[in-house]
Amino acid sequence: MNVVILVSLLLIGYTFVGYPLYLYAKNKRVKESRLNWKYPNREISVLLIVCNEANYIREKVKNILSLNYDQDRIRLIIVDDASEDSTVEIIESIGDPRITLVKQKRRSGKAAGINLGMNYINSELVMLVDARQSISANSMLNLASWFYPESGVVAVSGEVRFRKEDGDESSGMDAYQRYEKFIRSTEAKINGVPGVSGALYMLKRDSFQSIPEDTILDDVLIPMVASQNGGWVGFDDRAVAWDIPSNDMDREKRRKTRTLNGNYQLLFRNLNWCIPSGHPLWFEFLSHKVSRLTAPFLAIIALIFSGILAIDGSKFHLILTVLITATILTYPIVSFAPFLQKIKILKILSSFVALNWFNLLGFIDYVISGKKTSWK
Repeated sequence: MNVVILVSLLLIGYTFVGYPLYLYAKNKRVKESRLNWKYPNREISVLLIVCNEANYIREKVKNILSLNYDQDRIRLIIVDDASEDSTVEIIESIGDPRITLVKQKRRSGKAAGINLGMNYINSELVMLVDARQSISANSMLNLASWFYPESGVVAVSGEVRFRKEDGDESSGMDAYQRYEKFIRSTEAKINGVPGVSGALYMLKRDSFQSIPEDTILDDVLIPMVASQNGGWVGFDDRAVAWDIPSNDMDREKRRKTRTLNGNYQLLFRNLNWCIPSGHPLWFEFLSHKVSRLTAPFLAIIALIFSGILAIDGSKFHLILTVLITATILTYPIVSFAPFLQKIKILKILSSFVALNWFNLLGFIDYVISGKKTSWK
């Protein structure tokens, strides 16, 4: 039992501490950059899949068509996934010749919308965005600057940041977001990132392959497939999609649970990505994506085995059981007493525990309804 407990705790430690430390040490040896500001402007298509986005679509279109880029070289392809509100009417009323609107009569989901929309793109580069976020003015220029022939780049992700409803952009990043940003930006410098942000990323059109219509995490599957033959997937924090965090905790819980459902779907469909011969980014995928899926199960195993030994009279395991239990309880305690978030260590611990709680819910969701493709 002691061996099982030790291995479980070591694997959890590697997931959240060891792997970031490895990246930090590895990054010290990386000096070259793939950035090339002399890469010439060329036509770029923007692909946007929408469904009932009447509240956001007008501002989103205005945002995209006013980016700091040669306006004659921007094309916007919007695929409407059978919206039931006034989304289509609003798009049609804009009347800009740079917009191509593709209307679907039957609800098919975002993945199907991406497959369909790609058929309307003839440019070398395509920027994929979501409807809700506001894109920073230089994002298109910043992302495009990485795609020169010698770079080997197939996709580059922008960054999602949060701001308050009053527009205060300085509020945009908490400790966990900084932690995640460090991992992604460092992976990008070393070997590549196993995924991008669906709210903002750029892709080489000829590296895209159609994805299953029930795909949940298209923003991981698409770049992973694109980099299958050694292409590089990067991260550029100069390109920003500004979002406003939701105050609806139930909605956020459903969103995060669905995302983790998608991680399980991706893993079980692509188990070969976890071995060296399966994918060039196998180590990053295993360490960043897969190991996090195992963490809550390892914690439960360690808690159960430690509890059994504590019952048998082991004081050490009693202390260990109390520590694990106390850590797990930080999330519900902080949730019921938000003022405790002012204590930094409690806020950080509760964020990690919440991630693992949603992880378990995502697994249950995958087992029960792994084929779910709904938008919300």
